[in-house]
Amino acid sequence: MSTPPRAPVGTGDDVKAGVRDRLLEAAIHIAGTEGHDRVTYRSVAALAGTSHSLVRFYFGTREAMLTQAFERAARRDAAEAHLLSDDLRTFGSTLVETIMGAPARQLLQYEFLLRTARGDGPVEPVAELYDHYIAQVGGTLANVGIDDPDDTLATLVFAALDGLVLQHLVYGSAARTEQALAKLRVILEASRAGK
Repeated sequence: MSTPPRAPVGTGDDVKAGVRDRLLEAAIHIAGTEGHDRVTYRSVAALAGTSHSLVRFYFGTREAMLTQAFERAARRDAAEAHLLSDDLRTFGSTLVETIMGAPARQLLQYEFLLRTARGDGPVEPVAELYDHYIAQVGGTLANVGIDDPDDTLATLVFAALDGLVLQHLVYGSAARTEQALAKLRVILEASRAGK
């Protein structure tokens, strides 16, 4: 099992945040590479180099830890992929790099979504993060002058991006995904021009 990236550690509250970050990164790594069922207090502690009682201290329940790991992964992906942008050229411009650089984060999110869809997980965190992704896309649409008052287009664009990420995980072709993103930008540009 490889070690996930370690968060910088300082003093006081920074130490607590650093430990918590390491634990979340370990949970993301395990869930994304081995599956949710493999995320235990002991497996996370072992990968993060701490005791399993410390994992329990920081998160209370395994479900709370998984939910926070899911939220961390999703928010990081949204920021790194440039879903909020001032122009269509940079919109999603680092999506492929984000997927390829941290596939465990995407796999964690899809597994979390599937658990939720099956009724085995909480709906609220998934809905909140989908809303966050859609708001990021909606912000880009507003920034480039595309009218989308009810976020219907932003929802559709995010659905396309979500599907592209899943397809990229299957096909593994950066060129294929980049070509689809380029086409999506052309469609959005035409939408802006057709005002």
